[in-house]
Amino acid sequence: MPRLKSLVLDLLLKVRQWRLENRLGALGKGSTVCFGVRISNPEQVFIGAGVSIAPGVWIGASSKGRVTIGDGSAIASGVRFVTPTHDPDVLPVSGIGINRPVTIGRDVWIGTGAIILPGVAIGDGTIVGAGAVVNRDLPPDVLAAGVPAIVVKTLLPRETRLENGRHALEMKRRSL
Repeated sequence: MPRLKSLVLDLLLKVRQWRLENRLGALGKGSTVCFGVRISNPEQVFIGAGVSIAPGVWIGASSKGRVTIGDGSAIASGVRFVTPTHDPDVLPVSGIGINRPVTIGRDVWIGTGAIILPGVAIGDGTIVGAGAVVNRDLPPDVLAAGVPAIVVKTLLPRETRLENGRHALEMKRRSL
């Protein structure tokens, strides 16, 4: 019975992966989109290689607002991406919708419950703290947190962090 259960689960995962690959604008090799991720207008969502998206994430792409997530990025539970907005200089507010893209760089880590608002670009290697509300662009290799998110720390250069990662993986392999 456990073998049958495992086969059924494997089949469901393959069907889901096939469905994602055929509905999204792009889904890079080795990316994981967990069950419980909600995606509106999936044809406007472009996910790079080796990306991890946890359950409870909502990717709110609009018909003209693209969400792009770079290679190697990690998106924690409860994160929200929003591309549609309104023009505050126009009344009624609901009269004119605006669509602005959201661009996430490579190797970005977005913490639990963060909200990424329309028109935001997050630079490569940046970390967004849990619960942050990102309403403006963030440069590469920084830690940003708060409401609204502000840069609280500059991280080590990307190459140094990549080398640290290679070293940690080698140590892990040796311990197995």
